[in-house]
Amino acid sequence: MGNCTVCPFIRYWYVVIAIIVIVWAVQKFIKEKSSSTATVIAGVEDLNEQSFPDALSKAGVLLIDFWAPWCGPCKAQMPIIAETVPSLPQGVRIAKVNIDEKPNLTERYKVSGVPTWIVFRNGKEIHRVSGVQSKENLLQLAEMKGE
Repeated sequence: MGNCTVCPFIRYWYVVIAIIVIVWAVQKFIKEKSSSTATVIAGVEDLNEQSFPDALSKAGVLLIDFWAPWCGPCKAQMPIIAETVPSLPQGVRIAKVNIDEKPNLTERYKVSGVPTWIVFRNGKEIHRVSGVQSKENLLQLAEMKGE
């Protein structure tokens, strides 16, 4: 057999496949990373250790979503929150706590799963619910009177 110019490529096909897979994985990772950081919703506070007490001290109802960027249901909740914010009654606010970035708040409020919604009225916890909530459910939580 003579020398074939295509043979070196055929001989190392697995290297070509590995490079394609690596490029695909890097692109997927970059895309996922950029989409998970786009979590800012107009009218929704992002709470941390310093802003949490101030948010609780304000009169009215505060719905807090404890969430994580890696959580599929949490991602599904984002557009529902964005749709709900304009419909909230006067004096009702929505805030978010990223459990990965604020583990002390997560521990303090004994959040064991995400998404978890905690409803506060005038700084006191009055209700808690887990899982993705529809717009209607969020509006019902906003109307809660507590004890």
